[in-house]
Formats: sequence, structure tokens, C-alpha cells
Amino acid sequence: MRIAGRVLLVAAGAMVAGFAPDLRAQSADEWAETCADAGGDSALCGATAVAARAILADLALAAGQGSEIAGTASNLGQRLGSTPRIAVGARVGTVRTAVPDLFTGSGLGESSFLLTSVSLDVAAGLFDGFRVMPTVGGFLALDIYGRLGIALTSADEGFSGRNTTYSFGARIGILRESFTLPGVSMSISRRFVGDVTFGGRPIVGDPARIWLGPSTTSLRATVGKDLFAVEVLAGVGWDDLSAAGSYEVQGASGLGQTVRSTNLDAKRRIYFASASRSFNVVFSLSLEAGVARGFDPVPRHVGSFDPERSSLFGSVALRLTI
Repeated sequence: MRIAGRVLLVAAGAMVAGFAPDLRAQSADEWAETCADAGGDSALCGATAVAARAILADLALAAGQGSEIAGTASNLGQRLGSTPRIAVGARVGTVRTAVPDLFTGSGLGESSFLLTSVSLDVAAGLFDGFRVMPTVGGFLALDIYGRLGIALTSADEGFSGRNTTYSFGARIGILRESFTLPGVSMSISRRFVGDVTFGGRPIVGDPARIWLGPSTTSLRATVGKDLFAVEVLAGVGWDDLSAAGSYEVQGASGLGQTVRSTNLDAKRRIYFASASRSFNVVFSLSLEAGVARGFDPVPRHVGSFDPERSSLFGSVALRLTI
């Protein structure tokens, strides 16, 4: 318990440092207004702001998906004595992404594509939690976890190169699954994606370009139960999205370029479910699907793309627990 408490304090301190709000951050509305006030084409400024927010949000999904430890809502716990139980795994995920078409006209059209990611995950169970009743345990159990991956962004969609993703966090137990009760847990994570460039291809002559350095604070709550040898899990989440960024937008009447540095922020709700099956006790295979809610409209965006549209995502994961 003493060791788990120290680890939790260290993890909390490290994450709090990353949670500090950036007072200079702008909403997508403010991004579009600032861009237009600086001389950018009004419709293109609105489309650029909407696209930047959508890319930021869907890259966060690609970096993390829904459940933090695939296929289970119960904490990993410890093995005999105080030895941590370790889980390692691999996950392939995809997000259906749509953005205003920044590469023709003034962003009036729409572009959609699949944003695929591949990641390696590791987690450790540090504390089994407290037993609050004879058949009710796992309260305040503690896992920590980390993830390293790649978002397979494509030049065909307007991106420049592939982007490394990584995240770390802690999962706190509420209930450990038993014969009569489901497993329930909550988690908090920090996610980061390497610098992203969208648009600005010199050969094509794109009228807009976006640079983003995304980071995300993610909260998840999950509940799961083994039903006929298949563990069914459902969860809800919340992503607090932020990015240091800048943009280059064609000026009003097609004259010149407007270049500005800014920070962007947004918030998003996530809903997901999965089913997993264990093999040979230590292996499990899980399939997950979910939906992430859209965002409020931006007044200067007048194109056909609907910012309120939700994003669909899914993943398949293989986990080894020892």
C-alpha cells in the first residue's frame, strides 16, 4: 500500500504538470475570427479552424481509442505477494475522419478518410485495492500504463509524414469483477502526438496549411462483466484537447498569405463498447467500437461539412497478462 501510494503521488504530480491550462488557447470560433481579422479569406478561415479542431480530436482518438487497457474493466492487481501483474499488448485502430476540403476553393466541400494507428501497450498492477465487504473488493486498486504508437497519416489526404503517438496514465478501481458484480474502474491519461502538418503542399498549391502540436487529457470510466466466457465492456470518456499551432491561409480576394501562431483547445465526449475472449488464460483478443461526439458550428464556416457530426472509431487488440 505504501509503495502504491507513492507511485500514485508521482504519477499525479507528473500529470498535473501537463494539465495546467494554457491561458492563450483559443476556441475554433476565436481561431476563425483572428484569422479573418488578420486579412485571411473569411470562409477559408472558418474552414481551417473547423479542420484543425477535427484533426486534433481524431488524432487523440487514434492515439488512445476508448479503453485504456483493452478488453477489461477490472484492475490487473498483483500476483503472489507484492509482485505487479504485467500486461503487454498490441492494438490496431482506425478513426473515420472528415474535414472541410481546404484544397479547393474556400473550404466549401468536404474530405473524408480513415486515420489508422498501430500501438504497443504496457500496464502494471501495483495495488489490489481494499475489500469493503466479503464479496466486494478492488476498491482503489491501482494500475499504471503507457502506450507508444504511430498514426499512419497519409500525404494523399494532405498530411506530411507519419506521426508518433505516446501516452501514460493511471487506472483506479471502483469494483473488482466477481460472480455477482461487474468490474468498474476510472482512468486518467495524458496523450501526445508528434507535430502535424496538414495542407500546404507546394506542388498542388493548397490555399491553406495547418501546423499542430497536439496533447490531450483523457478521462475514462468503464464497466465490464464476463458473460458466457466473453467479457463485455462499456465505457464513457471525455477528452480535453489542446494544441500549440499556427496556420497559413490565403488572403482575402486571393491576395498573399495570412500567417499566425496560436493555440487551439476543445472538449469532446466519447462512448465505446468492446467484447473480448481469453485464450490459454494469459492471452485475450478484444474488439472495440465507439463514437465520439461532434462539435459546435463555427459561424465563419459556410461549407457543406457538418462540424456536429460524430466520428466513428474501432480497434482490435491482443493482450498478454502475466
